[in-house]
Amino acid sequence: MEHLRRFKWVLIDFLLVALALVLAYTLRMMPLQAGLAPDSEWKTYLSQALVILPLFSLVRVGLFYAFGLYRGVSRYAGVHELRLVILALVFGTLLLLSWCYVAPLLGERFGWPEFLARRVPWPVVAVDWMGCLIFIGGARLISRLWYLTRFDSSAAIANVLIIGTSDVGELVARNFLQNPQMGFRPVGFVDEDGAMIGRQIHGLKVLGEVENLPGLIQEHHVSQVVVALHKPSLQFLNNIVSVCETAHVGFKIMPAVSDLMKERISVNQIRPVEIEDLLGREPVDLTLPDDQNYLRDETVLITGAGGSIGSELCRQIKRCHPSRMILLGRGENSIYEIATELKFRIDDPSLALEIADIQDVDRLEQVFLRYRPTVVFHAAAHKHVPLMELHPEEALKNNIIGTFNVAFLSERMGVKRFIMISTDKAVHPTNVMGASKRVAEMVVAALSHQSHGCCFLAVRFGNVLGSRGSVVPLFKKQIAAGGPVTVTHPEVERYFMTIPEASNLVLQAGAIGQNGQLFLLDMGEPVRIADLARRMITLSGYEPGVDIEISYVGMRPGEKLIEELLTSEEDLAVTDHPKIFSTRVDNPTFEEAKAWLKEFDYLAHEGRPDAIIAALRRVVPEYQPMRGQLDQQRA
Repeated sequence: MEHLRRFKWVLIDFLLVALALVLAYTLRMMPLQAGLAPDSEWKTYLSQALVILPLFSLVRVGLFYAFGLYRGVSRYAGVHELRLVILALVFGTLLLLSWCYVAPLLGERFGWPEFLARRVPWPVVAVDWMGCLIFIGGARLISRLWYLTRFDSSAAIANVLIIGTSDVGELVARNFLQNPQMGFRPVGFVDEDGAMIGRQIHGLKVLGEVENLPGLIQEHHVSQVVVALHKPSLQFLNNIVSVCETAHVGFKIMPAVSDLMKERISVNQIRPVEIEDLLGREPVDLTLPDDQNYLRDETVLITGAGGSIGSELCRQIKRCHPSRMILLGRGENSIYEIATELKFRIDDPSLALEIADIQDVDRLEQVFLRYRPTVVFHAAAHKHVPLMELHPEEALKNNIIGTFNVAFLSERMGVKRFIMISTDKAVHPTNVMGASKRVAEMVVAALSHQSHGCCFLAVRFGNVLGSRGSVVPLFKKQIAAGGPVTVTHPEVERYFMTIPEASNLVLQAGAIGQNGQLFLLDMGEPVRIADLARRMITLSGYEPGVDIEISYVGMRPGEKLIEELLTSEEDLAVTDHPKIFSTRVDNPTFEEAKAWLKEFDYLAHEGRPDAIIAALRRVVPEYQPMRGQLDQQRA
């Protein structure tokens, strides 16, 4: 099929360049035929044209082929194809001019007939060049116009307003115009600052600036708004979405141009805005500078490697070129999934998989002895708040005892850096999960005081978008099922961060941290979960309270209305990274920590919830469990 398409255009171009040369000679011979010159002269030019016509038409088509004109798709022909046509015509004309000078010399030497030895007239050369440009370029233009108009105009059912007049907006408009079968009809542009108002791009007028958006939507009966900007700010996106929500029109966004090849951009890459676009913060550089790459050529162990944060850590650590990565986790399926993504091979020494439980210290020791890791990222933990309220002994075993096992072996086996992932729920905890992570922070701090070479660090942050158990995937499922969307309380607030950003900042903290430090990540402003639910319903094309209800189901065990990142006793300090802050947790001695651990180990295996909560409160005085929880546990 492709060969037939090329042959068709080769044949068309051959006929068109021949037509241009015929036209050029015809115009040249018209005055000669009118009796302004002897009959012999115009007959000489006629003979010359008959010889040159097939030969030079083949030369021109051959040049078109050599310059790659037939590799493109005619219906998408544009400036690039026009440039190829001009270059090929220039080379062809230079060959014709060369013939003008060479033919008389060769004719005189070899006795050629007069029509071959005579120089091709200059007017013929000029008219031929212009004719070829018009015919060849015009054929591509006609092909493109035919493609754009051959679809039923009724297919373009959605009037689209494009925000952005830069290269991105131009590309989006061009794709909509070239693909009317997609059902989008651009009506104009909106400029960010108003500097382009009144001008046109692809025949579409720049209608106004962003502040005119509500009126433009109504005036032009717009049903879709597309943001086509290089790096729109989150505040800007939120403002646009609010306008679209009020006007009940759809909203789409163009992916970052830096991630796309401009010549391959298409309407398929224009996607509906996701809640992640509006709850994240400004983009951060997800690369570790070479002078701070403490992971290069190191053996890196990641616990909880199959989890949301653990798996993203694996992806980003791999880009730092460690000599070996050990992916350790208890769930075989999640470890298999991330290993498959990282293209694991059984004979690849740079990637090792270990199915192990951090509660099993003997098994952990085998792993440390086998691989001798030099950097450890400890992401394994029980994080589900209500489930840990029901099973506090499991929080002790995994979050406290398990953390001690990994940290203690790191110190004993010569690890250079140990980085633990903590949570904002460790601050003034109201649940077992948060209290257990607070104790884990203190255990790491205690080990840092008696460390002889290992740098112990902890990184604390809030909720991550899209992680297992977070509200965003839950709300998506509930919306897809038709509702209701369940929210615990109208005033509950949470901090949110994207998984890639949280993981990257963990790596950055590991580069700048000093022994015993606790790092806090800049989580931005907290988000009301009720507002989040309403926004997600709207972005899904429904109206909250009409199409899909929001149901308030009450606070779950251990939850609090507002999370915190810092206790009143902790002093916050800036670091070299603008989104990372440091502090230090309580300074228990290693002997004190061992006493807690002995008690927690006993209580975890004894399984008495009331005794566990009492022990946690002794170690973490700010832990204030809900009264209902205590009564429930005692019952």
